[in-house]
Amino acid sequence: MASLLAKIISKKILRESLENKFGQEDPHFETVPATRLDGTPSKSRVKKRPKALPPGISSHDAKILTKVKRRAYRLDMCLFNFCGIRFGWSSVIGLIPAFGDILDTFMALMVYRTCQQVEGGLPNSLKMKMMINIVVDFVVGLVPFLGDIADALFRANTKNAILLEHHLRDKGVRNLENQNQLPLSSGPTGNEHFGRQETKRSRTT
Repeated sequence: MASLLAKIISKKILRESLENKFGQEDPHFETVPATRLDGTPSKSRVKKRPKALPPGISSHDAKILTKVKRRAYRLDMCLFNFCGIRFGWSSVIGLIPAFGDILDTFMALMVYRTCQQVEGGLPNSLKMKMMINIVVDFVVGLVPFLGDIADALFRANTKNAILLEHHLRDKGVRNLENQNQLPLSSGPTGNEHFGRQETKRSRTT
């Protein structure tokens, strides 16, 4: 039974990793076109830059997002890279039989609790998605060895950090719309919603 579960998990995780870089975006950096000496963006070269905080959110929410992303990085990616897979404290702690998976889940719940500290809380649908990530991470980690590898690929804390960032980015857009201060899009950080709104605004003026 355990071997069958391991095969199913392995196949799903590997398919996801081949198709979309482990099924998740980088919560810390974004890829943008490199800039030439004359200031024009290059069509063939790209560079990585730290993600800016979502515009339009409060300083409190910005601090919460920064804390969540920092904790997610420490748990999921901070220790070492092996065969292209980043490992953090979550993967190492998960190696401890029985107790390790419980402690790993406890730390994931701490990150989840921090996410809930944003102003106005989180919508129920988002809380459900985050809890599903934690449950899947716990179940996957129960499979000896292979489960720990799959756990390092799944990265529940990183997924939840990304979910929180998307929520706050949308929240920031709504805040700026209410203040009529919607910024122009400036690459991936600017959120494609900004570009759509600016196009719509230009058509009506």
